[in-house]
Amino acid sequence: MSENKKTNVQKDTDLHQQVEELKERMKAMENILDNGKEILTVEEAAKFMGIARSSLYKMTSDQLIPFYRPNGKMIYFEKSEILAWIRRNRQSSKTEIQEAAIMHEQKLGMRSAQTGR
Repeated sequence: MSENKKTNVQKDTDLHQQVEELKERMKAMENILDNGKEILTVEEAAKFMGIARSSLYKMTSDQLIPFYRPNGKMIYFEKSEILAWIRRNRQSSKTEIQEAAIMHEQKLGMRSAQTGR
């Protein structure tokens, strides 16, 4: 009887491991499918952006983000427009700001050299 219990425990452990592997595979496949979608629901867009649905609804209410409402009720987003919206207010790094300042100083130095100041 003791051997039979060990065998059942091993079977349960193996089954649990297989279920976990299938969950991981399903999640990977969902990610592949999500990445291929161009039109997103509110839930998908919020997940894609990493924000709460309520925050996204507030942004649509305030008309801060582009969205579509084809039937007057359901809200949809185009993934490329979300990415463009996210990217439009890019913040430069300190290195980029320093490089731009150096370029600006060099440009001013060239102008003053040309005008003789």
